[in-house]
Amino acid sequence: MTTQTKAQSAPPSTAKLPNHRVLTYTFGDVANNLTFMMTSMFLMVYMTDIAGLSAGVAGMIYGVTKIWAGVSDLIAGQTVDRADTRWGRLRPWILWVSPILVVIFVLLFSTPAGLPMAGTIAWIFLLDAAYQLCYSFVNIPYGSLSAAMTQDPVDRSKLSGARSIASSLTTVALSAVVAPQFEDTTADNIRLKFTLTCVALAIIALILYLICFANAREVVPRGQGEISLKNTFRMLKENKPLIILCLGAFFLLTSIFIINAIGMYWARDVLGNASWYVFLTLAQTVGTILAASFVPTVTKRFGKRYSYMGFGFVIALGFVLLYFVPPGSLTVAIVAWFLYGVGSGGTNAMMFSMQADTVDYGEWKTGIRSEGGSYSILSFVRKVGQGVGGWLGGALIGYFGYVSGAGTQSAEALDGIRITIGFVTAGFALAAVLVMFFYPLTSANHEALVADLNERRTQSAIGKAKGVDAEQTINKDYAGDGRSTLMRHQDANHPPIVTLFGLRGSGATDIGPILAKELGVEYIDQAFSSTELAQVDEKDLISDSAFDRWMRAVSTAGLDDGSLVTATEQSANRNMANTNTENVLRSVENGGVLLGRNGALVLGDVVGAFHVRLVAPLEKRIERVQAQTGLSYDAAREQCLTEDRIRAEMADRLYSWDPNHDSDYDMVINTASVTYEQVAEFIAYSFRSKYPESKPNEASLEAAPDEADLPDKDNPMEPDKL
Repeated sequence: MTTQTKAQSAPPSTAKLPNHRVLTYTFGDVANNLTFMMTSMFLMVYMTDIAGLSAGVAGMIYGVTKIWAGVSDLIAGQTVDRADTRWGRLRPWILWVSPILVVIFVLLFSTPAGLPMAGTIAWIFLLDAAYQLCYSFVNIPYGSLSAAMTQDPVDRSKLSGARSIASSLTTVALSAVVAPQFEDTTADNIRLKFTLTCVALAIIALILYLICFANAREVVPRGQGEISLKNTFRMLKENKPLIILCLGAFFLLTSIFIINAIGMYWARDVLGNASWYVFLTLAQTVGTILAASFVPTVTKRFGKRYSYMGFGFVIALGFVLLYFVPPGSLTVAIVAWFLYGVGSGGTNAMMFSMQADTVDYGEWKTGIRSEGGSYSILSFVRKVGQGVGGWLGGALIGYFGYVSGAGTQSAEALDGIRITIGFVTAGFALAAVLVMFFYPLTSANHEALVADLNERRTQSAIGKAKGVDAEQTINKDYAGDGRSTLMRHQDANHPPIVTLFGLRGSGATDIGPILAKELGVEYIDQAFSSTELAQVDEKDLISDSAFDRWMRAVSTAGLDDGSLVTATEQSANRNMANTNTENVLRSVENGGVLLGRNGALVLGDVVGAFHVRLVAPLEKRIERVQAQTGLSYDAAREQCLTEDRIRAEMADRLYSWDPNHDSDYDMVINTASVTYEQVAEFIAYSFRSKYPESKPNEASLEAAPDEADLPDKDNPMEPDKL
């Protein structure tokens, strides 16, 4: 008897998202950035040149409110999940808070002309603090919506990638509209002009928020558990990689937000034209997206630490070049800002990838897995860096003599802007590079700790199922076998367990039942087979286009600090992995031949388990797929390559494991020149040689495949179903 999975309609949480829902989701981030980037890029110069504050005071307000934004994120993160309405738990916050947010935004840029200096400071400070609080209560639930709208990894990547691109394009468009208004801040009615501009932006933002709210749907069930601050700080104390990553993030974000705060001054007063700021932000955006697109390739070649450091050097180079840009040299300025974009896009993407690794390290070191806690700490540190950067930018140009509202600035003031945006920023960026040199998690030791973690999880799951302590599942006597995990008492019979992993077209689903009958155990099919995939629409089968992969690559380039979506997805993936581990252990309780399901990892160190990877040359696999499906050569080739890649990526998402590493298997077999029956017989012979005392029990014999379940043994070319 063979255990088979049945094709069925996808549940709402895994159904493909329609394109209009992806588009309207991005409207929310366009709305976010119409106000957020307005405050990040232009509030400083508004405070000095229109509201009349000194650069030092403006920098202090900018810095304090950015740090307060980090606190607001923590408050919102602990609060938003508690809503329970007919619209869900995340969407309502967009409906409730966005109208308040846009009103406060308009008031922030509408400082009354007759206020005394103390009144002006209080007006801007209090409204900016209120804005940051409201923004947290809109942005955090908005960002977390992508994890609540679908569990499909490709669709989640589309949502995140589309959001990042929309954010970047909004920044460029906003620069084109707002930057020219700072060319002459002494013009008549300049305050009214800014108020009207912000009213228009607020109306557009509110409409986009409401469209996003109306079209989003929360279909993924509510996750379990909350962020425990006690466990988070206990984990942080022992998590050296996370501490170093946070310190590097602080220096890096300080440098980036110095340029965010005073970039407008540099474009207008040093480069010589405020309207050119749009070309600078466009160059930065192109660099950011380009760098993020190549992050997977760079990471594979150099590792995460050295990739981060390399991008850090690029951003420092761009900053230094800013100091040497002659007045009026737009081309050189564009090159400098492009380098800045490449460096910031690459380091940002690397940072969030490394943060996921620190979660694994924290669990390995302390036994505490806290995706949300780890992300919250990193996000808060980034906000502190943003605040310090904004404060330093204002304080330094004030120190060098910048005069608020002056038609022209002194040579000393211009030198101060150039030194601050060039050398000071580069110094902080290089400090981040130096700190990251001491980041201890290399690819090799992360792979080793993940393997150890997965073994512990398997032992814990066995102990839980058996009602014993996990310590009792550890094999104290390796006896040359190298297996360290017991599924039953050491002296008891261990029924045969063989895991198979095969490339598309390698014959695994035909070999599996033959092998199971030979060993007298049940055959457990993979959870999601190509046979099932062939029964659904081809568009859904091959859903991993080059565009989808590019969207995945850029999905972290513009990730906002307030969004907990990264932590949410990490937690969801860990829950899926735990469920899969429990299902795998349950399915082989009486032995079995298990296809896929990351069995070679889950059962990697289980006594009595034997792990086999099946391969064949690509041309042979294409030939088999063509024979089975009737597809053209090109379509069959694409199907082989796509399914192999998707299965490997899912293993990486759930277990940080590459199933194509030969070292994780007892045997790797080329199935191209032998029959499936010969392959099965060879595996069975090898298993019995390794485990001569392993015998099937009564339950496994009853579950073993019947003759009718087996493929045609006389046809070595019979196409497989994997």
